Amino acid sequence: MNDLAVAVGVGVVAAVLGIPVGRWLEATTYRKPDEDDVPHPGRRWWVPLVLGLVSALTVHRIWFVEDDAVPGWPVALVLTATALLVILSCVCLAAMDLDVHRLPDRIMWPTMGFLGAGVTLAALVGGGFDPWLRSVLAAVASGGFYLVLALVSLARGSLALGLGDVKLAVVLGGALGWYGWTETVAGIYAGFLVGGLVAVGLLVARRVSWRGDFAYGPPMMVGALLGFLLAPQMGGGLF
Repeated sequence: MNDLAVAVGVGVVAAVLGIPVGRWLEATTYRKPDEDDVPHPGRRWWVPLVLGLVSALTVHRIWFVEDDAVPGWPVALVLTATALLVILSCVCLAAMDLDVHRLPDRIMWPTMGFLGAGVTLAALVGGGFDPWLRSVLAAVASGGFYLVLALVSLARGSLALGLGDVKLAVVLGGALGWYGWTETVAGIYAGFLVGGLVAVGLLVARRVSWRGDFAYGPPMMVGALLGFLLAPQMGGGLF
């Protein structure tokens, strides 16, 4: 079985399993009482599709792209399980953020815990100390950077970035950090680019005002995915 067939197979399974996830998100049980008046988000038909596509791309990247951070199949297996759960969490968080502009802690904190456990187990089964330490440092650096941005945003009277985005930065930075600083920096930077493009598009379409806010979590996730997938093509050009 070739690498494409494996990736596609995982993607199909993830998409099928994503159908009940989409239906659960449609119920909007994550809303707070003061969010009940927010218009219903409608069908979440895109959830299985995104889960399937991103899962397939991730499996291909971990198993079939040569990377010193994945020295053998035990490490690849642990990293795959960790990545797939993080992907599931991120898709749910993206749907919630698009709906109520909030990233619920009841998903964020367990995701952080599972990610920490996953990279620790990957280190123990053969990944080594260096990528584990890099993952921890990348999580702290990414979260610290976004915390500064959130505080600056708050000082200017804006809620463009919140603590949910800071926690998401910790998750994305920690996930990317295992693979390298190139992936981390590229992913965080790409998140800014995607977020900027989305903001410009919403302003042009008059969906938000200059002082308005929008769901910044999804652009951060898209940027992280781009950094993860494209950084190997850079050949370590950043670091």
